[in-house]
Amino acid sequence: MFRGAFLVYSVGLLSMFLADLLVSSTMSRDDISDWALLRSLIGISAVLPLIGLDQVLVRRPSASAQVLRLLAFQVPVLACGVGLILFATGILPNWWIGGLLAIGSAASLAQFQYFRSHHQQVFSQLAQQGWKIAAFAMVGLMVVTGWRGDLILSGVLLMLSINVLMAWAMLRLPPSSLHPQATGSAREHYAIGGRFMVTAFLLALSVYAEQVVVNRLGSNADSALYFTSATYFLFPISFINGYLAFLISPWLRDRHARFVSLLKSRWLAVVGVAAVTTAGLNALGWGLWHLISPPAGQIDPILQALFFLMAFVRTLYVLPSGYLGVFGMPRQHDVLILTQIIALAPAIALFFLLKWLGADLVHSVAAASALNWCCRTFVGYGVTARVIRLRAGVPAE
Repeated sequence: MFRGAFLVYSVGLLSMFLADLLVSSTMSRDDISDWALLRSLIGISAVLPLIGLDQVLVRRPSASAQVLRLLAFQVPVLACGVGLILFATGILPNWWIGGLLAIGSAASLAQFQYFRSHHQQVFSQLAQQGWKIAAFAMVGLMVVTGWRGDLILSGVLLMLSINVLMAWAMLRLPPSSLHPQATGSAREHYAIGGRFMVTAFLLALSVYAEQVVVNRLGSNADSALYFTSATYFLFPISFINGYLAFLISPWLRDRHARFVSLLKSRWLAVVGVAAVTTAGLNALGWGLWHLISPPAGQIDPILQALFFLMAFVRTLYVLPSGYLGVFGMPRQHDVLILTQIIALAPAIALFFLLKWLGADLVHSVAAASALNWCCRTFVGYGVTARVIRLRAGVPAE
């Protein structure tokens, strides 16, 4: 089962990477800008409609049926609100495209977590990776035929199509067939889910908002350069981080003591592996750039260095993120949310300082994002250490 899941995961990530390469190497700057915006909004727009209940599916498999009923009602309603926000802020030209985008991305994430919680790894990966495989086929068709459609709308329709297929799979594998079901307190679901929503939104902003900022404040050339640099120097690490994040929460749920021992005795090895892996993929991106010569131009060494730092700390962040997702209680998530919001302040200040000093927009955004990730990772490990002490009965300092 794990081999099948890894195969689907690998094909999906490779498809997305190849689609990014094709777009950044063969299409116009306008098309690259639209594709980059679609990639960013998919990650951001899912957060509000879910209200964190996707994480509740992982924590409480016995409440799957109840949570799915709640999601079936709230996702379409809240997705319309997301569409209106994207339209009002001028990010998308139509509210209904934003609404459909939010429905598709939220449904995809909920389906992914549902199957993941019940150890249906292949279906879980199909729910998350299916649209990426379809998107690569669509981009490949565009490159071969020269046809150019609306990349944002086409991507949304592909995602909704995969949602329908996975909904059929959920009908074949209902909650009652996978785990004994019991109705819990909806208030408790939303209490922890709301906290997950805030942390997920802060995470989504950290991962995706930088491209949206470049698209809104810069030119299409800026957007193309930033996205192309991210494609070669940042996105490849997602292959490792994404699969590790996929496996780690269910693993941690059953092996808490082993994880704590690993974190205490092998932390230097964890840092070293993250650094070596990031450096290797950064070098691979450098070689691919010179081999393909994308239309964005020459490599920007400042962006390359900043994306290396981001990739490194994002790799380290996987461990505390997975741990707190399983063992963090509402009060600890409150602490995490507050400290992460506070940690945004220096990143925002750095962005405005660099702009005031006359730095390029892409450098200012990347530097602010790198600082934000450093702060997030530091805070994440701090809260993780606090939870570990509390579970061991040691008073938090």
